Amino acid sequence: MFRTIFSFMNKFTALIIIFAVSASLFAQTSNVKFRPPAKADKWADKQLKKMTVDEKIGQLVHVGINARYLNQSSPEFIELKRQIVENKVGGIIVFVGGVYETVHLVNRMQAEAKIPLLISADFETGVGMRFEDTINLPWNMAVAATGNPDFARRHGEITAREAKALGVQQVFAPVVDVNNNADNPVINVRSYGENPEDVGRFAAAFTQGLQSGNVLATAKHFPGHGDTAVDSHRGLPIINFSRERLEKVELIPFRSIINAGIGSVMVAHIGLPQIDATEIKPLKQSIKASYTESEVVSENATLPSTLSPKVVTDILKKDLNFDGLVVTDALDMSGLTLYFNQDEAAVRAFLAGSDILLKPANADLAIKGLKEAVQSGRISEERLNQSVRKILAWKNELGLARCPRTAQISISFSVISARINRAARLWLCFRAARLFSGNSSDFFLSAFYCLHFTRLLMRLIMRAREF
Repeated sequence: MFRTIFSFMNKFTALIIIFAVSASLFAQTSNVKFRPPAKADKWADKQLKKMTVDEKIGQLVHVGINARYLNQSSPEFIELKRQIVENKVGGIIVFVGGVYETVHLVNRMQAEAKIPLLISADFETGVGMRFEDTINLPWNMAVAATGNPDFARRHGEITAREAKALGVQQVFAPVVDVNNNADNPVINVRSYGENPEDVGRFAAAFTQGLQSGNVLATAKHFPGHGDTAVDSHRGLPIINFSRERLEKVELIPFRSIINAGIGSVMVAHIGLPQIDATEIKPLKQSIKASYTESEVVSENATLPSTLSPKVVTDILKKDLNFDGLVVTDALDMSGLTLYFNQDEAAVRAFLAGSDILLKPANADLAIKGLKEAVQSGRISEERLNQSVRKILAWKNELGLARCPRTAQISISFSVISARINRAARLWLCFRAARLFSGNSSDFFLSAFYCLHFTRLLMRLIMRAREF
């Protein structure tokens, strides 16, 4: 028995040493702009010519699922299949679930789709952020505490490998918000810290690691959700800052991540009155909140950045020169649903400059609004084709045109939570703990707390975010 235990400990220790050495010797890679090549654009153009307007509109909308076991006669399975077959939605964002159920369900839905589905997930701490039966890597704040961006890069590499094994091609990470407000209820340890330059360095390293595995990284939450005291899941945060202030703090890490070649950016539901002063009023009757029982309503709000061309097109696309894929934050968040119905929200977000409209509270209503806007000329077919071509090209580049289904269930089981990844998590916690503790006597206690806190917090978040 003791021989078995010592044998296991020796192997595990060896893996930690291998990871530590490889991390310390990892060469700094140059910034490579991750974009679909010309052949992907040609494939997209070929597909675009064969598509109806309804099929094009469907590509813009991504629905959300909890990937648990669903009997094929269950209402949830039938509804998901209807969204794919009838509404022809372009993708799925995966929330809480298990590895086995997720791979099976994603494969089933890919088989139903005429055009391959782009599968996404919030893997900020690796796949463990959404799947209870996998490992959680440390939060960004702990990674940055190591002082070494190579750990963030390794974090990205592990996440990419496990995401692909699950059939996920787009990861909504890294968080690029600057943690400069102690009253912020939603960012905190998700941020790399309070220094904008450091946030940019670590986010860029994570992005390079993730995208080196041919998984699309998504920087969030543009133009910055750090200096807010309201959670946009519950209400509309207001950042009453000038453009000059944004340039000195919030936009610094976004510029860094764009220069590092990130492929996608997510836009937040945040009001910026000094950038876009368009006034909005709460709806007399809004839809039921998806994430909270207590919403924060402001009677004197301004247009959310998600719906503002001044933010998405003028600042992100033109001033920051970003030509990648633009994604909205979830359209069912109270920061949006308190002020706009889903049909109008979808149209405005698209006209503001977004390509993917993520997780509407009512996909049917969002698609209906988009169809009516195209028919009336409010959305031109040229604008529609622009985003759909971009989405299709990315699907080709991410391998969906060749093999939309996850290869084998056995691959998922051999890759996810592999021993080397568990060793990597432990080593990251130890490195972060050394800096948190301040002295060697507190080192192991801090490491234990770091690891335990990561696991505990992830369990609480997964329970709270079920819908």
